[in-house]
Amino acid sequence: MILIIILTILIVLLISFVKRQYTYWDSYDIPHLRAKFPFGNLESIVKKQRSFGTAIYDIYRNSKDQILGIYLFFKPAILIRDPVLIKNVLTTDFEHFHDRGVYVDTKRDVMSGNLFSLEGKEWKSLRTRLTPAFTSGKLKGMFENIKSIGSNLVDFMQSHAEEQAEIEIRDIATRYVADCLALIAFGQEGISCIDNPDHEFRTNARELNSNKSIFDVIRRSSIFICPGLIKLLRLKGLPPFIRKFCLDMVTKTVQYREANNIVRKDLMQYLIQLRNNSSTEVDEWKIKTSAKDAKSMSYEQIAANIFIFYIAGTESSSSTIAYTLYELTQNEDLMERAKMDILETLERHDGKITYESIMEMKFIDLCVKETLRKYPGLPILNRECTKDFKIPDNDFTIKKGTSVIISLLGISRDEKFFPNAEKYNPDRFTSIDFNEDMYIPFGTGPRNCIAFRMGLLVVKVAVVMLLKNFNFKALSIKELEFDFGTVGLLPKEGECVIKILKEINAKQE
Repeated sequence: MILIIILTILIVLLISFVKRQYTYWDSYDIPHLRAKFPFGNLESIVKKQRSFGTAIYDIYRNSKDQILGIYLFFKPAILIRDPVLIKNVLTTDFEHFHDRGVYVDTKRDVMSGNLFSLEGKEWKSLRTRLTPAFTSGKLKGMFENIKSIGSNLVDFMQSHAEEQAEIEIRDIATRYVADCLALIAFGQEGISCIDNPDHEFRTNARELNSNKSIFDVIRRSSIFICPGLIKLLRLKGLPPFIRKFCLDMVTKTVQYREANNIVRKDLMQYLIQLRNNSSTEVDEWKIKTSAKDAKSMSYEQIAANIFIFYIAGTESSSSTIAYTLYELTQNEDLMERAKMDILETLERHDGKITYESIMEMKFIDLCVKETLRKYPGLPILNRECTKDFKIPDNDFTIKKGTSVIISLLGISRDEKFFPNAEKYNPDRFTSIDFNEDMYIPFGTGPRNCIAFRMGLLVVKVAVVMLLKNFNFKALSIKELEFDFGTVGLLPKEGECVIKILKEINAKQE
């Protein structure tokens, strides 16, 4: 009898909770979508028809409302489409929206405390300390390492070009980016995912996005949608294998460099500097080891931030490389202009690919920009209202704790902001009508992507070295279709395939 009473109470509480959550927006005078139990407005994700990013894009595309109440499963949220309000959230009124509202628990789960997820003062402090790691001087110092990986990529592609092979370019781009991150983030030499696609440095990222158990599904979705559930279930943000992988690699690298006074020009070196509270006035790379009890960053904290660059960079940079090459094969005139830009620029630099020559390639820059518009690396931005915010010229107030969603994919393919948005047109950035405020592939404001310039450098080196040495041809003229596997824009299997041919006049450095 007691069991029946308990079950009855639990069922009543559950029904009450669901009803309260799914009628949340009924109490507010704003347009909103009706929720469908138990998916909210995300049924297409559960049915494996759409990814999270493309599901939000569908909602954006099917609405004309500037503010729209939606339901992320059981969680009420706001999708905003108004350019002024987007600017308010990301920049002007940042103090009301300074957190992402994703899972973080630095006391119980130290490795959840990365720059992406940290909140408030902790985020601001870390952001301030990490910003100097991505100056032009630091990037120039990393350039030769990135270029060396590019040379390995060219060597690998030679046999494919000889055979005029059909290649899955995103797969190959992922291997190249993994090698770049292994070298410039983790400080690991000798890793070659280009030659060994089954190396753990690449397979771990792929394994992280698989759904092998119900706990994987709950963990991955809850990080963004219901972070409190992870804490309630005593789960951690990362599965054990990836925590061990990152922590072991960081610990070994830091201990080796500190013991042997090794200095390398990479991100790991800068994090070691932070760990040791080192001055950079005399030599911006050399460290001065502090006392053991004076370390300002633990191995776990370094691993947490190295991980976020590793996983985010692998997805976004490899996609940008692949989609740039794919789109150029779809238009021979654009391909010729890209190759000519490389040729003419290198002629002014004695044929050498340098940091400066890469930065001078104006049309290559336009192509990468257009790729990021059409295929933003992260198709959504999320913020949490941290202090009640009354929308200007509107009676509606966004309450503290409300999730705010911005569809970057929706904005970048909105005809209102980018005419003929489905067309790949690098020249749109030279037009006087170009809407600069709505071009935000890396976000904008204080919480934009801190490593975007490093990511762009990794992308441009690959694109330039491949176009310099090879010709690429389309197998068919068609728009890419996307899978449901990740938050980002993952092409369906067999979609991002192009043919590689040998470039007769190319001379590899």
